[in-house]
Amino acid sequence: MESISQTTAGSLTRPCVKCKAQEAALDSRSQAVCRYALPKSTPLHISNKQIRRDCFVKFISTKCVKQVGILGKETKVSHTTTRRYVLSLSKGVSSTVLLHLLNENVEFQLARARAAPFELTVVFVDPSCLYSPSSNPSPDTLDRFRQRYPRFTFQSVPLTAALALPSIDWTALPKLDKTLPPDARIRAFFNALPSAASRADLLRLFTRHILLSSARGVDAHALMLGHSTTALAELTLSETAKGRGFSLPWQINDGTVTFATHSPSSTTKPYSKDAAAAAAPDTTSSKLLVYHPLRDILRKELTIYTTLTTPPLTDLVDSATAIPVDTAVVSHKDLSIEEVMFRYFAEVEESYPSVVANVARTTGKLVRLLNNNSNDGADHQEGCGMCGMPLDEQGDERWRGELGMENGHDGGEEGKLCYGCERSIRG
Repeated sequence: MESISQTTAGSLTRPCVKCKAQEAALDSRSQAVCRYALPKSTPLHISNKQIRRDCFVKFISTKCVKQVGILGKETKVSHTTTRRYVLSLSKGVSSTVLLHLLNENVEFQLARARAAPFELTVVFVDPSCLYSPSSNPSPDTLDRFRQRYPRFTFQSVPLTAALALPSIDWTALPKLDKTLPPDARIRAFFNALPSAASRADLLRLFTRHILLSSARGVDAHALMLGHSTTALAELTLSETAKGRGFSLPWQINDGTVTFATHSPSSTTKPYSKDAAAAAAPDTTSSKLLVYHPLRDILRKELTIYTTLTTPPLTDLVDSATAIPVDTAVVSHKDLSIEEVMFRYFAEVEESYPSVVANVARTTGKLVRLLNNNSNDGADHQEGCGMCGMPLDEQGDERWRGELGMENGHDGGEEGKLCYGCERSIRG
């Protein structure tokens, strides 16, 4: 196989203007460049195939470490305090790669006799309670994660934990039969939703609430989400289609998120790290940093990365979390908006990756406008009873008027919902 010493700029059809050693794969600001820069210290005897693998791995790692470094600067702690982060694990490609990269970051620091840069609690929200009693839930693979990454703490939290969260205003939602056990109650709630799109939407929102509550329970300084560039682009269009465009700066951008307590709760917080924290009363609102360390990496790049680690990450990735894009759609009414966006961007990122990046980066420039004149505003901003995002009352009323929706709630419900949540819950 050809070595680097045999590969010169003169033998290349379109050499990269930066490294001069690889074929250019794309145009960047009117310059022909290869997708990944060639490390200057690469030994000359290594094959071209191995070089590109190493460049690719270094590229992925550098992008993630850069974002983690930004988060470290935003997390203001004393020199004697270790940063505590919570990572959301879905067992999909993106969150699994992020977990691996964070472990490599810690191992790198420890190998140089430095202290670990952070403590990490990995939280998996288990949705198996939504399965009917006759179904077989997917096997729990957290043990494999624990064996491979023993330095981190892992928690599996059932979706039923959402039923006890004060961050959700249950007066704004359809009334539940409290005589039913939690599993049956949450299944009844999801079965009553009008469409597959509604069920996927509410599952994501419940999961987000549980993650924020879990991070608060362990006194974490930040919550890390494994959204790639592609996932952020999908979320941008799907949330806009649902009528939550106003909330995009809070959902897409890195930064502080405020979540409120809508009513006093006498239930203990099941994921607090000690009894004293569990007995502490809920406050009216809490703030937490939410970051997306993989925001500059495409999903297809992360998928390739899972095959390049030693051992590969493919054994950890749960194939059930992936949405098949190569199968024919029998009925579009059975597709959620998330599935439609997933299929769309799977095609776009193959031929037009810059389009995917532009969607995410442009959305990242949106600012968080509030409906009051306070400087921080978030403590006083009224939020949706379901998604927790600030209400855009004028926008919601305008959408309702244009679509002929009634403003009143049926069934004696009291809380306020944004337009997007109201459509998801009531159709």
